[in-house]
Amino acid sequence: MTRFARIAGLLVFAAIALGAVGAAVWLAPVPAGPTTLRATVDDVAQRWPRIDHAPPGEIAPHLADGNAIAFDVRTPAEYDVSHLPGAIHVDPATTEADFLARYGDAVHGKTAVFYCSVGVRSSRLATRVASGLKARGAASVVGMAGGIFGWHAEARPLVDAQGPTDFVHPYDATWGRLLARPELARQSPRG
Repeated sequence: MTRFARIAGLLVFAAIALGAVGAAVWLAPVPAGPTTLRATVDDVAQRWPRIDHAPPGEIAPHLADGNAIAFDVRTPAEYDVSHLPGAIHVDPATTEADFLARYGDAVHGKTAVFYCSVGVRSSRLATRVASGLKARGAASVVGMAGGIFGWHAEARPLVDAQGPTDFVHPYDATWGRLLARPELARQSPRG
């Protein structure tokens, strides 16, 4: 057998072996990701224990009576589709210093409520800024359990730039599976 034939044989064997491995990887089940919104809420509360987490039903009255300020910690595209009435959009990557400079005085005597799709991004930001907000006189710092998905599941009011809406951004296909009313998922033209 010539050297060329041996190399060609090894290459064929390698291709077959890699093909089998590739097929096994390709056919392997995709991780399920979050299974329920409730499980996600529990996971978020466990991962970010330094802030309180309250369900939408507990937060809504405080927002309605003006004793709380809602901070929407999602992308502009998500915010465009819908947000809580009066919510202030905040970039998830905002630094503590920037956040406190911009909103620190506004929370004096009020509850600062942070939300995103399900609570991950908002809990990160709320944890970063909690001690600074409390030092500025915030009554409390709370993550909304279940985020806007939980709010939407309870059919609470949402708005967009034109007024009331029933739609919510699904974030992506995996997280969108947690929506109680997936027929009301809508992407923004921005993404």
